[in-house]
Amino acid sequence: MAVQRLCTMEDKPYLRALWQTCFGDSDSFMDFFFEKRFYPEYSVCTIEDEKLVNAMYSFPVNMYIRGNIVPAAMLAGFSTDPDYRGRGYMSKAFEILVNSLADSGITVAPHTPVKHENYFRQGNYTATDTRFIKGTADKPKIMPSGVNFGRMSEMGKLYPVYLKFAEKYSGTLARSMHDFRLKTADLASDGGEFIIAEKGGETKGYAMYFNGVEGLTAVETAYDSEETAESLLNALAFIADNKPIKIKFPPDSRAELAGCTSEIIPHGVAAAVNMPKLMNMIFKESGISIKLSDHISSINNGIFRMDGTPCEDTADLELEAGYFIQFAEGYKTLAELEKEGHAVINNREKAEYLDRKYPKCTCYICDEY
Repeated sequence: MAVQRLCTMEDKPYLRALWQTCFGDSDSFMDFFFEKRFYPEYSVCTIEDEKLVNAMYSFPVNMYIRGNIVPAAMLAGFSTDPDYRGRGYMSKAFEILVNSLADSGITVAPHTPVKHENYFRQGNYTATDTRFIKGTADKPKIMPSGVNFGRMSEMGKLYPVYLKFAEKYSGTLARSMHDFRLKTADLASDGGEFIIAEKGGETKGYAMYFNGVEGLTAVETAYDSEETAESLLNALAFIADNKPIKIKFPPDSRAELAGCTSEIIPHGVAAAVNMPKLMNMIFKESGISIKLSDHISSINNGIFRMDGTPCEDTADLELEAGYFIQFAEGYKTLAELEKEGHAVINNREKAEYLDRKYPKCTCYICDEY
């Protein structure tokens, strides 16, 4: 009989072996992950036949939602021994993890699964978009002026750029300098590099990327203006040297690259962890009540005022917690959710007030696992 539980530090070697079996990542990346990103109290494992056969990971982060910084947990992977797949471990592991995170004060858990629909049954719906630029770019004759290869010793130049860039979006991570150091160490652990765009002695942008035989993938690009974005794009095309390229940008970017196409796609879902706490941090609307339902996180069931306090009022709105996250982050309006059949509006005046006061945002997340 399978036993599913939160991990302990003693599980680490078995978790690492399972990760290697499932993902085949480099030793240097796994050294980094299990030293810097592994939090046993934020991870769940499954034991069967006296073997650790399944694991789900997360780690604590802070996150911007509508300009507010809220406590969150980044979901970082789900792995199952090939001989034990198809046994339903995922749903129970997810339930254990989310309820534990809720008890610890986490409000939301973002992640970027390859297939969003795999998580719809867990109540995790799309909450952010990404613009991908793909193709075989025309190589510029020279590296754009002001763009240079970065060194790890220059990492401090990048952080102020990220701070100004990230605060424009809802759903992205609010990294501290410590978090940013972890991000660059994560990049370096797997052979990643970065370029820096500078002008007048000031750092204006950067791009983090992996450049291999099969092509170049830019996993994070941050900048102060569209002009800087164009310079970074052309620099990446120069570095790619006529190999295929894939560059990740926020959905509001207008930068284009000759020889490539661009497409905005849903890219990132969010688990509703502790909605009463999230409402208290974002909305504080004591005169509006909402009925939430959630088959994963027990704390998200009942009628609440929009300041997060439970009540016995007649609900002005009724939503599944996962769809409420789409409104909370600014990904969809209540009117859109009602039209899609995902919201019941019992008091239209109050719903319209919420849509006016809390309009849609540009929702984007850099981080992914």
